[in-house]
Amino acid sequence: MSYVHLPPYRVTAHPLAAQSEGVDWGVSSYGVPALWKQSQGEGVVVAVVDSGVAPHYALKDVVVDYRNFTSDSDIYDTLGHGTHCAGVIGATTGNAKGIAPKCKIHSLKVLGHSGMGSNDSVAEAVRYATEIGVDIISMSLGSSRPDDHLHTAIKEAYEQGIVVVCAAGNDGGAVNYPAAFRETIGVGAVDKSGQACEFSSRGKEIVVAAPGSDITSTWLSNGYATISGTSMAAPFVAGVLALYISSAKQEGEKVDHKHVIDALSKTCKDAGAEGHDDVYGWGLVDPHKLMHYEIKATSGGITIYIPGAKIL
Repeated sequence: MSYVHLPPYRVTAHPLAAQSEGVDWGVSSYGVPALWKQSQGEGVVVAVVDSGVAPHYALKDVVVDYRNFTSDSDIYDTLGHGTHCAGVIGATTGNAKGIAPKCKIHSLKVLGHSGMGSNDSVAEAVRYATEIGVDIISMSLGSSRPDDHLHTAIKEAYEQGIVVVCAAGNDGGAVNYPAAFRETIGVGAVDKSGQACEFSSRGKEIVVAAPGSDITSTWLSNGYATISGTSMAAPFVAGVLALYISSAKQEGEKVDHKHVIDALSKTCKDAGAEGHDDVYGWGLVDPHKLMHYEIKATSGGITIYIPGAKIL
């Protein structure tokens, strides 16, 4: 059996953070609050396949289901990583309000308290997300090797029209799986100046780049933590896409993975080499341009899967 696991990453925790209102730098500098009159993610369901989500006052109204696919007896997050990712997407209040605070999140725990998990568990979680018909699957997981079982599960999700967003990797080398698969939205990380983070993996598989440096979000014990990684950039993109899909649903339109790839290729803010490149993909995600992009029929597709992976 192959396994997924957590690589080393640095956390600055703020366990006793005051429950004041605010947003993180990425949400602010990318102009997300100005879009909330148009959409806050209403009607969109996101599956966060990660280490679970811990009980948190800023997530109590957005996380609607907790499922445990590990051997842990605790259904909740004991590591903090999944709670952080969920907060980036949909925290409803507090020090770091999420991008789509009116979406609904399903916490699908595939990494246990040891930081380990099996690919079979990840595949099972993806299949569950497909069965319940989520709109987006966000996975900050990675590996240098593929896993056929998980690949099949992700292809099933894609065929149902689910948008799969994946972290590219934190080793500065080749893009990890599942982000390396053509059928996924591989996300790289940038800093406050819009420059690619040194740790962000590179490759032709990158689709888009988003804030991933010094990101503050929800943590264990009703606290907050600041982390850097493509793990944070992926849920940022998932949150922005939740706004986009919500707006489309309000207009009676259906958005699937192919539509999203087309929209991102047309609306991202170009960075690095002109056009698509190995560092930024199509460029920095641009929530405002994306929200005003006219949905059109597109061609193309995406699949996904992950082997003996690690969390990014």
